[in-house]
Amino acid sequence: MEIVVASGKGGTGKTFLSSNMAIYLRDKGGVVAVDADVEAPDLLLALGGARRVLWREEYYGAKQPTIDYAKCIRCWMCVKACEFGALAASPKGPVVDYDRCEGLGTCSLVCPVNAIQLVEAHTGAMYAAESEAGITVITGDLDLGQGASGRLVYELKERAYELSRERNARYRVVDAAPGIGCPVISSIAGADVLIVVVEPTPQSVKGAKRLVEVADMLRVKTLAVVNKYDLNPDYARSIPEMLEVELVGRVPYDEAVVRSYTLMKPLLTYSPRSKAAQSLLEIFSTLGF
Repeated sequence: MEIVVASGKGGTGKTFLSSNMAIYLRDKGGVVAVDADVEAPDLLLALGGARRVLWREEYYGAKQPTIDYAKCIRCWMCVKACEFGALAASPKGPVVDYDRCEGLGTCSLVCPVNAIQLVEAHTGAMYAAESEAGITVITGDLDLGQGASGRLVYELKERAYELSRERNARYRVVDAAPGIGCPVISSIAGADVLIVVVEPTPQSVKGAKRLVEVADMLRVKTLAVVNKYDLNPDYARSIPEMLEVELVGRVPYDEAVVRSYTLMKPLLTYSPRSKAAQSLLEIFSTLGF
């Protein structure tokens, strides 16, 4: 079973929920966790950091054009065809601005003398580590300024599926990136259930609505959890109606959460009797895990 935890904006507590859900499911049939926020991964930190790295692979998830100036006839068809303005004319021929290049390959297709070839470019890394909390986390780290984050998340989920099958782990918990961009869409696609973490603020609800729309298009069942609900209880009560999704629980504000993050220990391990921890246990029980 694949469970994705996401939010329409950053800072709502999705990694808090994901890390503690992984702890809870560890003894309920086994779990493999995936940090799908490849631009700023932090799930491993929330689970105590890496005890040992199981494997690491360099990732080549994009292609970049290279130009053979011996063949180039300076017709400038490639410069005209690039919709991103990544090619510019120069005395020696077209020059590539790799910061603008999306690697689509239009320049290679229109070149009449086959002077432009696409080569794979290093875009990041994938690795699996056993956390101090005893949870195996598969994650990625995208190179600065690189794209193809959605494809990287797809690869991470594939690795998690293989590993969970090898270990007979019943659950996969995916901690998605904030927002509704490519890595989030890739995280949600194919999941069994999406849990949207919402704060009782208009900004959080607005982002969550967009996320629910994405999940509906992908035909993924969506549930909601309101985090820090007691900071604005009246507004929190209206969230299920605004999102039009089933609410499975509410988590109160609790300073024990802050302390657990500071010590890099999941709340269920650090302070299992705290108010927030008891709310989490009730939520996980309601979900039937």
